[in-house]
Amino acid sequence: MRAFKNFWSESTNSVEDGIKNVFKANSIYTIMDSSGRIEYANENFCKIYRSSTGPIVGEPNHLLKTEFFSLEKHNDLWRTIMQGEKWEGVLKDVLSNGSPIWLDTKILPIKVGALPDCKFICIHEDITKIKLECEVLKNDESIYQLIYKSIKIGIVVVTDYKGSIIKWNKGAENAFGYSEHEIMGKQHSVLMAKKYKKSNISDFLELTNRYRTIKNQEGLEFYCLNKEGSEFPVELVVSKWTINNEDYYAFKMLDITKRIAFQNMLKRKTKELELFLYRSAHDLNAPFSSAQGLINLIKEEQSIDKMQILINMLEKTINNAKALSNSLTSASLISSKVHEITVVDFSQIVDNVLKILKGYNNFENLKFNIDIENPNDFISSPDLIFAIFQNLIKNGIKFSLPLTKNHQPWIDIKVKSLRDGILIIICDNGKGINKKDLNKIFELYYRAEADQNPESNGLGLYIVKSIVESLKGEIRVESKIQNSTCFTIHLPKTN
Repeated sequence: MRAFKNFWSESTNSVEDGIKNVFKANSIYTIMDSSGRIEYANENFCKIYRSSTGPIVGEPNHLLKTEFFSLEKHNDLWRTIMQGEKWEGVLKDVLSNGSPIWLDTKILPIKVGALPDCKFICIHEDITKIKLECEVLKNDESIYQLIYKSIKIGIVVVTDYKGSIIKWNKGAENAFGYSEHEIMGKQHSVLMAKKYKKSNISDFLELTNRYRTIKNQEGLEFYCLNKEGSEFPVELVVSKWTINNEDYYAFKMLDITKRIAFQNMLKRKTKELELFLYRSAHDLNAPFSSAQGLINLIKEEQSIDKMQILINMLEKTINNAKALSNSLTSASLISSKVHEITVVDFSQIVDNVLKILKGYNNFENLKFNIDIENPNDFISSPDLIFAIFQNLIKNGIKFSLPLTKNHQPWIDIKVKSLRDGILIIICDNGKGINKKDLNKIFELYYRAEADQNPESNGLGLYIVKSIVESLKGEIRVESKIQNSTCFTIHLPKTN
């Protein structure tokens, strides 16, 4: 469709007068001849270029030759208007003071009377302010996108008003395990714990608002679901914003798995400490009271034979108290921050442990099979390593079966050097541990039903596991009743 404007006037001046009457006072426009020279510029146009009408009139229209206007666009503009069509576009220029200017422009051909050549009216709207704001926003958005995409710790998931995922960051990708291609367009509920799977975005937001009101806090503890189907806890904050009358939601989360685990460990350790203090006071008091009673009986006893029996009982009581004292000393080592850290000589430690335990019942009947690859680069606390071997070997001795014609009791002690640490394996062919007790033997003061030994205090295996955990290691146990028990410990190398 052609956009010719026919002004049947006798002169160019009357055309210009007619145009002036059409446009409002705040309009910006110029009139060009067929070669692009300005024949008329209104006051608003002159204000932009800080000039009077005089110097502009007769000059080429710089807007059409600006460096920001490509040759291709320049040719397209002239081809369009010379064909009598309207051209629309944004023209950019730089003013004499160096400031940029953007003008949203319409150029229309004008037929002037019976003259063969056309004139062109250029109607402009100053959009410089908007463009500058857009440039700032564009820069801000680039920075935002860079920060948003690169965040690996925090989890950010953005959805539309329907709950469809439209954006997420690297932290979300790492936490949930989906690629961006896999997750875009999926419902937010894909990432939620199973009990929230059926809720739509409105139900979910109502739920979070209710929790926020009840708990009176912004961040909520919540469970999410990763690609592998495992749930993990997060602290969740939901925010909403509206663009072009459409709502969007940002789910900002922080994986708090380690924090929850630490809180649970802290609670467990607090309970263990309370129990430890109570039982320690009680257990220490018992042998002292027994010893005091036996001493009083010995003082009054006239019979040498009966006196010897009481002395043996006193010696046994003192030994029990000594065993408990040693266990408490080992337990105190765990929480102590002062440990000698040096290369561990496992052969020397095992030799010293066996010398100390030599007086235990059935020790002489046991066969000790020792296989130690003594590494020269494993650095740790010899005191803590000693406590591990002492408690596990003592356990093997304590629960060993008697020597018979058909049974030779033994304890295997192995140390293997690994690339990433050390492997300790201590096995025996003793009484074994009941299956129902296996998950409890490492608990503080736990004693299995089969453990009737008065020297047992329920501290040994608790101490072993606590030391292993403090050294960032792992321990596991396998056992069969009246057959065997095997403890395997992996301790990583430390820097």
